[in-house]
Amino acid sequence: MTERIVDHATARRAALIATIWAPLAIVIASEAVVVGIGATGPSQLIVHWGSGGDRMGPWWTYAILVAAIGFPVIALMGFFIARATRMAGMNAWMPAIAMGITVFHAIGMGVGSVVLNASPLAPVLPLAGGAVLAVAVALLTWRLLPREAPAAAGVEPADTLPIRAGEVAAWTGKVDLPAWFVALIAAVAAALITLGVVLLLTSGWHVWPIFLSPTILLLVLLVTGQFVVTAGPRGFVARSAIGWPRLSIAATDIAKAGVVEIDPMADFGGWGIRWVIGPTRAGRWGIVTRRGTALEVVRRDGRSIVVTVDDAGTAAAVLETYAGVTPN
Repeated sequence: MTERIVDHATARRAALIATIWAPLAIVIASEAVVVGIGATGPSQLIVHWGSGGDRMGPWWTYAILVAAIGFPVIALMGFFIARATRMAGMNAWMPAIAMGITVFHAIGMGVGSVVLNASPLAPVLPLAGGAVLAVAVALLTWRLLPREAPAAAGVEPADTLPIRAGEVAAWTGKVDLPAWFVALIAAVAAALITLGVVLLLTSGWHVWPIFLSPTILLLVLLVTGQFVVTAGPRGFVARSAIGWPRLSIAATDIAKAGVVEIDPMADFGGWGIRWVIGPTRAGRWGIVTRRGTALEVVRRDGRSIVVTVDDAGTAAAVLETYAGVTPN
């Protein structure tokens, strides 16, 4: 199937439909099925399949589960894709993930577990079936969404430094996530943990997947809270304060380096360490903590790394000086 290339407005509109409106319709339809079956069937359903304890619980446990995961996921991903005005039409993987998550929890964890509640095949069949269906829907979404045309040009290369024989230029900077962003992520994680504890006490251990989101958020804060960035004869390195993740480009692989203006939401869909398909349709990593000037280092194959670091112009000049040069 040939990729369909459209203008930016059309591609962005398609991404919004696949990220917000289609998942919302799936969650609402799933809620209707769960409520319809629960209101007309037994008041008690199996809510966990583990050994020990009472396996039964109120049917509306599944209605809460579908809503508690579905609506926050749609709101969160929808907010980011709606604000990602420059890159939404390039990154079909984001709506694909939104569709996949929605299908898995709404169909596999919700509708499937209610419909097959008393079956000996539960919960394996609904969860496995939901996972397979989620992957299929995600791949189909990614394949069918139109893409916007690539931009003709990328970052303008910086001027090189006047290095004399025997001299070496090097530069080091530091990138910190803003305090308000750290506080926001921590607050969201705390709220999800609190909700998870309440559901555990009222519904049982089968709702444990709700703890995956806050765990991931806290791990992200740990590994991306601070980066040290260096530029010199060997090239570019951006390394987390704990050593990983580490992004680097050898001097021999640098095509150009320059300064760009970055809006975290518009260009990357948020803050922190990000990966998107950039304006030139090549992969673009970002270590993004604020709006404004940033360093962009472009590989020879078109892929790039963007870092919102102070004194980006000096860093770009150092890298341009050594771009394509084999270090001694």
